[in-house]
Amino acid sequence: MALSRAGGWESRILAQLEHREARVATMARVIQSYNQLAGKVGDYASHSREIEARSKEMQGEHERLLENYERSGLSSGGGAGAGGSGGVRGNSLAQQRIADLEREVEALKEERTALYRTQGTNAQRLLDLSDKMREADARLRQQELEINDAHEALRRTATKLGDVQGALKEKDGTIQILQDEMSALQLEIVQMEERGARLQAENDDLVRRWLKKMNAEAEKVNDVTHELELIRRKSAALSPHMGPAVFEDDHFFGAALSAPGQARGGGWSAVPRGAVGKIDARMEEVHSIAVSRDGQLLAVGGQSTAVKVFDAETGEAVYTLTGCLKSINHVEISSDGALVLAASSDHTARIWRLDTGRPLKSLTGHIGGVVAAKFNRDASRVFTYSQDRTVKVWDTQRGLCLKTLFTVSSCHDLDLLDSDGARIVTAHLDNSIRVWDTQTGRRLAEAAVHKEQVMSVWASRSGPPRVLTNSSDGTLKLVDARTLDVITVMSAPEYRPSRNWARASLSPDERFAVAGSVGGKLYVWDVASGDLVRELDIQKSRICDALWSPDGQRIYSAESSRYIMILQ
Repeated sequence: MALSRAGGWESRILAQLEHREARVATMARVIQSYNQLAGKVGDYASHSREIEARSKEMQGEHERLLENYERSGLSSGGGAGAGGSGGVRGNSLAQQRIADLEREVEALKEERTALYRTQGTNAQRLLDLSDKMREADARLRQQELEINDAHEALRRTATKLGDVQGALKEKDGTIQILQDEMSALQLEIVQMEERGARLQAENDDLVRRWLKKMNAEAEKVNDVTHELELIRRKSAALSPHMGPAVFEDDHFFGAALSAPGQARGGGWSAVPRGAVGKIDARMEEVHSIAVSRDGQLLAVGGQSTAVKVFDAETGEAVYTLTGCLKSINHVEISSDGALVLAASSDHTARIWRLDTGRPLKSLTGHIGGVVAAKFNRDASRVFTYSQDRTVKVWDTQRGLCLKTLFTVSSCHDLDLLDSDGARIVTAHLDNSIRVWDTQTGRRLAEAAVHKEQVMSVWASRSGPPRVLTNSSDGTLKLVDARTLDVITVMSAPEYRPSRNWARASLSPDERFAVAGSVGGKLYVWDVASGDLVRELDIQKSRICDALWSPDGQRIYSAESSRYIMILQ
């Protein structure tokens, strides 16, 4: 049978069915034997009744014969004449008949006794068979229930088998699609490798040209330095009191230069010497700060549910922007200074107008707290990262999500590699940074540039595309955004960033990098050499964010315990 060759559960069901058929056949034989036995008992009972009736008849006949015998005896005694010989013969015949009848009666009695004994034995067997039949009926009903359950399980299993077969067909189709996609991706990888080789050649050419240009600029700077040294010597000879005062600032000579990468206002960025002011943020804990492009406004976000905007010069409060339901993790001011953006733990990013202080849009769609948020150059797009491990691209005017990127690894920060936001870079907890194409959602490159998690990324705004990273391993690194190769490593003996909030930034001319430590010290490095330029012990608690003013002459340093220091 085909069923006997099926799986284990089918064999068990078949064995149960065969066992049931055997039990039913046994019960049929028992019933048949019972019926035969009952018939024999009836026959024995009928036969016994017939024997009793015959015994009674013979008993009556015996009594009649005795009575006749007695009468005949009396008759023979009264007239013993001629009929004497005939009477004797009649008596002997009667006595013989009586003896025969008595023997027959005794045989019938014995047969009746045997019949009674057989009837009792058959009755007991009948009772035993009745008990066995009841037990067999109970077992049969139980087996019928088990068989019904087995049929139901078989039906469910068959349905499940059909579902599994359907799922297998769907998976086969999916596997075929994935194989096709993998073939397409392999072809694309080959094309990308070829393109990468071409870009590497172009990059090498650009690096040579850039080095040549930098050498030329360095020669110009050397010439200007030589001229200034001659002027300083002449000035010192003419007026000993004026010379040192005029040239006290070692960055003074840069103001006469004009080159790409200079700070707004035409001057080089200056390394601050100390604090010149302090702004009280009036909140329990500060997480992020942002400075407007004109340097007039400072936005602060933290443990409070409101973004606070201050006058960057006087420290006076200008606006309190409300609407968030939980703490604020990151703030940003658009390049035109018209909008403020906040990333909140309430799973939203919110936009306000700075001219009125009124909310403009609420960007909802994340299922986790929003950690970072950025405008593109014209503020037409917003880029957010959430603890749900997704980056979303938003239309600012409509408040609609245009694209969602799945980062897989958890992320701390993001920044734009171009003005439109077509490419972005993200900082991850797995010690890596990743570059993404926001139009296609594809990951373009990744590299583990640190030994511990990357806390922040800051993309260069001019010159070759570079990224400044800050890591909990105690180092800052300048990375080529195209190849993700490390250009410069910056560190200090006592530098250790906070694990929750630790953003580093480049100066407007991208000559210096600044970051704060968990001990309240501010560190400034030379980006080209990686040397520590200045260490300022100015704050009492951990520093969570540090930014240069747009003109490069000030640094705003935010410590977690509510105060923002102004250094110049």
